[in-house]
Amino acid sequence: MFYRSFLLLVIFFYFSVFAQEQNDDDSDFSPPNGISQSEEDLECSLSKDSELITLLNFKLRKFNPTSKEFESGPPLTDEEIKHKGIRFYSLQLKDERTVKIDIDKFASLGGATLASLLDRSSKILLKHPEKCEFFTLFGDQVLGYYEISFDKILRLYATAVNKQNNIAQEFIRTQIVPSPMSLDMAIKSLYDDYGYQQNIIESLLPQEVRTLFFGENSMVSVADVAESKLLAFSLLGGRITDNSQRELFIFVPYSKKGLLGSNETIVISSTSKIYEVPLLNVPLALNVLRSLGFNAKIIQLKQVYIDESSFCKVGEGGLWYHYKGREKMVGCDFLSNTIKSITSNTLKNSADYPIFKESIDRVYEIMNN
Repeated sequence: MFYRSFLLLVIFFYFSVFAQEQNDDDSDFSPPNGISQSEEDLECSLSKDSELITLLNFKLRKFNPTSKEFESGPPLTDEEIKHKGIRFYSLQLKDERTVKIDIDKFASLGGATLASLLDRSSKILLKHPEKCEFFTLFGDQVLGYYEISFDKILRLYATAVNKQNNIAQEFIRTQIVPSPMSLDMAIKSLYDDYGYQQNIIESLLPQEVRTLFFGENSMVSVADVAESKLLAFSLLGGRITDNSQRELFIFVPYSKKGLLGSNETIVISSTSKIYEVPLLNVPLALNVLRSLGFNAKIIQLKQVYIDESSFCKVGEGGLWYHYKGREKMVGCDFLSNTIKSITSNTLKNSADYPIFKESIDRVYEIMNN
């Protein structure tokens, strides 16, 4: 009897311990996502400002390339001086904590603060603005090539220009590729001439490109900022994602005399969307769009057929007239009437149809699908 009771006690104790171990195992495995997430958050988190200030205030012995240590050998080249200087400061900082800062903060630094940070580059990591990814600094060089959304690139570059941070400017111009842009985003980027100062966009474009597109003075006008932004996107290696939808048709008036209403230009894409782009520099936009792989064509109208009883037409002296029945009035709302003609399928009734037959037929095909 005693033996049986003892055996039951041992079995009870064994299963109690086993159950406890199972509970422990469950507790170990139940929150792995939480643990993993916190580790990831910790890995991606930025350092406190106080940590950056502590690193910047760390007293460094200055590197002297003319010291006795180097007298016995041949004179150091500029590249050797740079590398030895980086290593000299790195050895002094080997026990210091690595500081992670946002690339925005780096772009906003200038003068003595930037110079101090570059001396301490071995302990600096720059966080990607959109990913859990860090850039490594080697002296005044950011290592690697990265992809960032174009809007973010422009904001970073504007900060770097305004703060005269040449290191960040060079990094953005030569080591960053814009994330791919959709066709819709590319056309809509032509709407905004006032999002950035023209000097920011000018600085982002190489001198030879500015001369080619804007003439001898290489100045980007306020009205051409939107087209210039899209040009910068192309030059930085930007791509359009819609590979099968690269057709654009731009409707322009034969003359601007007597035009009424707003000053938008009609652009139709192969997605059948109609865009009304303000203040479009058509020749510049065509060059930029074609550099991005668009098949862009112009349809220049002398007559806009509205309906059976009304139309607009260029008359003597290149002046637009609006005809309604027997009435003839000076002026024409080219934008509204042309869109109405496109959407009501009356483009073929225009006197310009034989000249632009292929393009107009393709527009019909797109709009009727």
